[in-house]
Amino acid sequence: MFASIFNASVLLSILGRKTAYLDPGSGSFILQLIIAGIVGAGFVLRGYWSKVVSFFKGSSTEEDDDLDDAGDA
Repeated sequence: MFASIFNASVLLSILGRKTAYLDPGSGSFILQLIIAGIVGAGFVLRGYWSKVVSFFKGSSTEEDDDLDDAGDA
């Protein structure tokens, strides 16, 4: 009995008419998320810029050469 009532309530909640409310703060929060994502991607790209450039040029960076020399000692 309980299972059938539970199943019916789940189906009614899924199939029923849905209305959503977005308060005015939601828009600014979404905008902040987008801006933070862009700024974060910029910092990541800035951190790996030499590796990105060396990938497209096909040459190694100075850091890679220093690490290779340190491993030989």
